[in-house]
Amino acid sequence: MNIIIVDDEIIERKAMRKFIEESFTHIKVVGEAANGRLAIEQAKIHKPDIMFMDIHMPGIDGLEAIRQILQELPKTKFIMVSAYNSFEYAKEAMKQGVKEYILKPSNKQETLEAIIRVEQEINQEKLQLIESQKLTEQHIITAIIQNEQTTDIETMYKNYYQNASMAFFQVFTQSKPALITNLLKEKAPFPYIEKELGDKHAVLFITDKKSAHHVKADALTLARTMSQALPTSTTIGIGNPFAQLDKLSISYQQALLASAQLTKEANVSYGYPLTEENVEDGTLIKLEKSLVNEIQAGRLEQANDYFHLYYDYLSKETDEKNMIHILGEWGIRLKQSLESQGIKIRDIPILEAQTKQDFLKLIRQFCEKITLQKEGNDSITMAKHFIHAHYQESFSLEDVAAYVDLTPTYFTKLFKEQTKLTFIDYVTAYRIEKAKELLLQTKLSLKEIAYEVGYKDPNYFSRVFKKWTNRTPKQYRKPDGATTK
Repeated sequence: MNIIIVDDEIIERKAMRKFIEESFTHIKVVGEAANGRLAIEQAKIHKPDIMFMDIHMPGIDGLEAIRQILQELPKTKFIMVSAYNSFEYAKEAMKQGVKEYILKPSNKQETLEAIIRVEQEINQEKLQLIESQKLTEQHIITAIIQNEQTTDIETMYKNYYQNASMAFFQVFTQSKPALITNLLKEKAPFPYIEKELGDKHAVLFITDKKSAHHVKADALTLARTMSQALPTSTTIGIGNPFAQLDKLSISYQQALLASAQLTKEANVSYGYPLTEENVEDGTLIKLEKSLVNEIQAGRLEQANDYFHLYYDYLSKETDEKNMIHILGEWGIRLKQSLESQGIKIRDIPILEAQTKQDFLKLIRQFCEKITLQKEGNDSITMAKHFIHAHYQESFSLEDVAAYVDLTPTYFTKLFKEQTKLTFIDYVTAYRIEKAKELLLQTKLSLKEIAYEVGYKDPNYFSRVFKKWTNRTPKQYRKPDGATTK
């Protein structure tokens, strides 16, 4: 961590430098400045993490220097130092985002604690940035793998990889993810994003090279280098490099097929299994997308039709054993996509599928799950309509469950999942809202209003109303506290 000290008094600067260097072994004083102009120049050169800034200096003062520095270095933190205990100075400093304000002559303990607090803030921001970047990277690679690129994904990709010219996938199989991650940190010559997919590890590499020939050579060199440090059972499939983001899902499909089928050299599969003609027309991608769309809609017959086409197309590219691996990967991607949409399918055993019939069975299970959950949504919609139509009457949970043809236990669970409220709370909330309308829009008595919203006991109604609104019905009707006549 680097610090610049800015003070027009040389004795103050030297004393502060000595104190910092003696107190911290990991913090380096990279520069000093006697005025605001020099402070701005030093900041541009050294790009410090922290600056000690005196307020009163000849020429450009500390506050103006901070304003100018933050325009170019918005992440730099400042510790203000002043001989004046002025609220106006402190207020102006806070407007600039300064959180530490030390009065001269500065106390060593106070200075020490200020540095520690600012350092903790910087470290926390770095951690948040790392987590945010990881999350963004996972959004990008997941969208590419699932061929669901959007304008937002394209913007993220361009913002994170501004120098990207081409990108390609490698797929690692039968190896420990942690080992691959560590090797990538050590050996990858360009930026990358990685993602675990069942027993496979997908890696998207991004390069600024514009020649596909050179990128392919780099990809193969990297694969061979990685293979030397990985277990002999590991295979590495390499996909073609593409410049267009919307074609990178093709590179993933190629790498996936390559990892399962191509010629082995030192137990590493390498090459580009799909012919350029088939790749460019996007047949495989289109079939997979159509299949997924039919499953997501719960249309079993149409989904089966597309699966047969998808299976037949794959059978022309690889043998049945390798095809099972590829279909397994597709199943995992589909499951992840459905679960991200809130469809609960964790109990479907995708990894156990070994034959074409097994995958047809999986498709049937997917469609049934989706249909049931959609019907569940329809049932709750019916239940809410019933409540809205009969809230003035007396009814029970069992009555409504029977109306929508569900068991009370399942209805209770489904209702809470869909509305985020218990059945009783939902009914009560609706009745109270109706009571509020009547209190403000009619001259009905409290007893009459209680009956109108389904309560036979006016006293009980008043207690429930106050519990939900923190006001009695009378107070709600007359906010100034006056009572009704």
